[in-house]
Amino acid sequence: MNRKILWLVVSSLMVLSLVMAACGPAEEEGEEEGEVAEEEVVEDTGPKYGGTITYRLASDPGNFDSASQPRGGALVGTVYQQFMGSDWLRGPADQGVSNFAAGAGSIEDSFGPQIAESWEMPEKGVWILNIRQGVHWQPVDSEAGDLMGGRELTVDDIIYGFDYLFNRDGNSPESWIVRGQSAVAESATIEKTGPWQVTIRTPEEVMTAFAWVIQGAGFYRVYPPEVIAKYGDVSKWENAVGTGPYMLLDYVEGSQFLFEKNPIYWEKDPVGPGEGNQLPYADTLTQLIIPDLSTTYAALRTGKLDLQSAVTLTDAQTQWQTTPELEYLQYGTGMYGIGMAQDFEDNPYSDFRVRQALMLATDFEAIQRDYYDGEAEMIAWPANPSLIFYESLDELPQSVQELYQYNPERAKELLTEAGYPDGFKTSIIVQSTPERIDELSIIKDMWAKVGVEVVLNIKESGAYRAFTGAGVPYEEMLYRVFGGSYFNMHLYQAFTRGTAILNVSHINNPPGTDPYLEELFLEQEEYLFVDMPRVYEAVKKVNRYVMEKAFVIPLPVPYRYSFWWPWLKNYYGQGTGFIRYAWIDQDMKKSMGY
Repeated sequence: MNRKILWLVVSSLMVLSLVMAACGPAEEEGEEEGEVAEEEVVEDTGPKYGGTITYRLASDPGNFDSASQPRGGALVGTVYQQFMGSDWLRGPADQGVSNFAAGAGSIEDSFGPQIAESWEMPEKGVWILNIRQGVHWQPVDSEAGDLMGGRELTVDDIIYGFDYLFNRDGNSPESWIVRGQSAVAESATIEKTGPWQVTIRTPEEVMTAFAWVIQGAGFYRVYPPEVIAKYGDVSKWENAVGTGPYMLLDYVEGSQFLFEKNPIYWEKDPVGPGEGNQLPYADTLTQLIIPDLSTTYAALRTGKLDLQSAVTLTDAQTQWQTTPELEYLQYGTGMYGIGMAQDFEDNPYSDFRVRQALMLATDFEAIQRDYYDGEAEMIAWPANPSLIFYESLDELPQSVQELYQYNPERAKELLTEAGYPDGFKTSIIVQSTPERIDELSIIKDMWAKVGVEVVLNIKESGAYRAFTGAGVPYEEMLYRVFGGSYFNMHLYQAFTRGTAILNVSHINNPPGTDPYLEELFLEQEEYLFVDMPRVYEAVKKVNRYVMEKAFVIPLPVPYRYSFWWPWLKNYYGQGTGFIRYAWIDQDMKKSMGY
C-alpha cells in the first residue's frame, strides 16, 4: 500500500514537471498580465452573442449515420436532434435536481423536449408524440443543404426517418437498432395520427424501446429525407443536415470539427437572465481531436480549450496548482468492479459465502483513504449518489454494511464453511493499463491474507474488449467498468438480468433463474411511466439484494472533475450536451490575457 502511495506522489510530480516544462517564460508573463488586468473584468450583465467555444474530442467518430452500421451516429446535440433529450431545466441553471456531469439521475431528467414538444403514453408501449412546429432544416452551404432548402420539418419527415432507421425498406440492415435490439426493431411501428402527431408502438421491451427510440440514447436521429434519397445515407460528413443549433462546416480527420451557428434554429433560452433569447449564443464551435491527455491539459491551461471533463484526481491537482483560475466540478463516474462467473457449479463463486468472503477480505476504507486520498465514493455500485434511488451505507441493511467492514477473520470462516479452508487460486482478466493493474495489485495483496491467490490475466485493449464489448464468456473473474454512474433503466436492468454484456456475473440468466430478481423486474415494468416512485422503490430492493449476495466486488469510485474557464458562462461542468446554452464573455477572456 505504501509503495502505491509513493507511486502516486511520484506520478503527480512527473505530471506537474511536464506541465510546468510546457509553460515557457512568455506564458508566465501572460499570467502576470492576467492577474493585473483582473480588476478590469466587467460585471456580468447577461448573455452575450459571438465568439467560439472550443473543446476536445478524444478520437474521431466511427460513424456519422446510425442506420449505416451497428454503432451510434455522431453529431447529436450539434447537427442532429432527437425526440427528447436531457432536460436543461432540471439542472443547476434552474431546478438543481441533477448536475448531469455523470449523466441523468432519473428517468424524468430525460424528458426534455426537442423535436417532440410533448408526449403521452396512454398505455404501455404506445407513445403519442406531438411534433414541434416551426422547426427548419439547416441552411447549410452544401449540396446536401441545398437539397433541403431550409424547409420546415414535417411529420412525413419523421415517418421517413423511422422507416430508414428501422430498415423498413431493406436498405439499412446494419442499422444499430436492427443489430443491437432486434426485438424492438422488428416489432416497432409508426403512424401519422394528426397533422403534427405520430404514434409509435413498441410492444417488445418497453423500457429498452423508450431508451433507444423515444428518448433516443445513442441511436435515434432525425435525418434529412431528401439527402438520404439522393445519397443513400448520411455517412459522409459533407451530407450532414439536421435541425440542431450548429451546422457542420468542416471536418479534418484526426484534427478538428468546425461548426457554425444555425441562423434559423428554433429554440429559445428557457430560463435565467437570457430567458427568451434566441439560441445558440456562440457563433462557432470547434472540436479539437486530441488523443493525448498531456496535450489536452496543456491546451486547457493555455486557454486553447474552454473546458475539459472526466479529469482524474492526479491531473486535477496539476490544474489546481498551475491554473487556479479555472472553475471546476467534482462528480462520481463509472466504477470498476470484479465480476465472477457464477454459472459454473464447480466454481467457488457460485456460492454466495465465497463472494461475501471476498468482500470482507477487501479493505474498502483503506483503498478509499490511502489509494485515492479520500477522493472517492465508498459505495457506488449498483448506484452512485447522483441517482435518485441511491442509498448511503448507513441507510442500507446491516447485512450489507457488514460486508464493507474489513474482517479477514470472518472471511476465512466463510471460506471454510463453503468448503475452501485453505482458500483457492483464481485469475482476473484485466486491461493492460497501469491504473487497472495497480488497483488489482492491491486486491491481490489483500486477498492473499485469506488464502485466495490471484493471478492477473493481463490483456491488450483489443483482446480485453472482446470480453467487455461482445460478451465473450470467461471462466473465473473479469475486472471491468460497470454502470451505475448514470441513469438509464434499460441499461440498469441489464446489469442483473439475462444475457446482456453488462451482466458479467450472469445474475438471473436466463431471466427467471433468480425468482426474487425476476419479481422485482416485473414490478418495475408494470409501473414504469405510471408510478415512478414505486419503480424506484423496487430498484432499491434490487440494489440491497445484489449487494448482500455480493454478485460483484466493487471498488470505491474515484471522483472525476470538470474544468472550465470563468469566461464560459451558463456552464456548470455538465459536459457538452448543453453547449447551446453556454456563452463566451469575450471581455473577461481578453482581460485575463487570452
